[in-house]
Amino acid sequence: MTALSSARPSPPRGRSAGPVAILLAACLSVSSGARAQDHEVRLRLAREQLASQRLDRALREVEKILLDDPRHFEALKLRGEIALRRADLDGALAAWSEASLVRPGDVELRMSIGDLLLRRNDRLDDALAVYARILEEDPSNVRIMISMGSIHERKEEWEAAAARYRAALAIDPNLVRARSNLGAVLFKLGQYQEASEELRKAIELSPNDLRSHVFHGLSQNHLGHYDLALEELKKALILDPHSANQLIGVREQLPQFQVLAELFTRAYEESPREAGRSYDLAVIHFYARNYAASWDHLTRAEQLRFPVPVEFKEVLYSRVKLRSR
Repeated sequence: MTALSSARPSPPRGRSAGPVAILLAACLSVSSGARAQDHEVRLRLAREQLASQRLDRALREVEKILLDDPRHFEALKLRGEIALRRADLDGALAAWSEASLVRPGDVELRMSIGDLLLRRNDRLDDALAVYARILEEDPSNVRIMISMGSIHERKEEWEAAAARYRAALAIDPNLVRARSNLGAVLFKLGQYQEASEELRKAIELSPNDLRSHVFHGLSQNHLGHYDLALEELKKALILDPHSANQLIGVREQLPQFQVLAELFTRAYEESPREAGRSYDLAVIHFYARNYAASWDHLTRAEQLRFPVPVEFKEVLYSRVKLRSR
């Protein structure tokens, strides 16, 4: 056989692919489209199951997607949401961290990771690092500033917390949370007059802001404005009968409450049948955690037909019973 006869003709250059190649490409395209459509259907089903609190069913749909595509961004996010609903913070963090590797530029997801770390007392520095990186990219992000301030508060780094809240307020002076938190931090720094001014502004912006009323009352108490202090604490109590919980972490407030209690005790002794005096003392002793004394004065106020808030009475009764065990 000659070289000429054994040579195979090669296809002309520039000619389109043959029918087999075209068919294969079409099949692959259809397959890819079908997979994407199947993933969308499963995602929709998973979200519906999640909304109905059927967490196991939602997770099954998500895992089917991830079995086919382990880097599916929306499925990884949804896996994290399901874990969070189960109070599995580690699982949620693992899923969202993996999703963040798929889309590192997704700022909302990175903020969610920071918020999740913020819920962990042992991961506060990690949360701070996540927020700091976002702030480098977006220096005017007030939400991140406030979150970083909250971390510094948790770490009792009052000056650093105040700096974050002031930075946020420099961008938007109407941020109630930043204003209220700044007032609380200034109170903890012993700057009672400045704290009172910030908290008054916060209350003007949001009259029902519980934390502002509590710390404004405490600041007024330290400044010796006892009537104003009591009025603020009573407002807080109406907003939330559990408002004494706001005082957790506030050091050395009990001696100041003792002064307040002594002042209103003298006023009560001068007019013992005045129902409002009894109620005032009930409020003061409640915040000072003298629940038995608070209950006695509340009972007296009721006997004198003072309109005692029912929720306050229920909360106080539960505290008295708890202490009596």
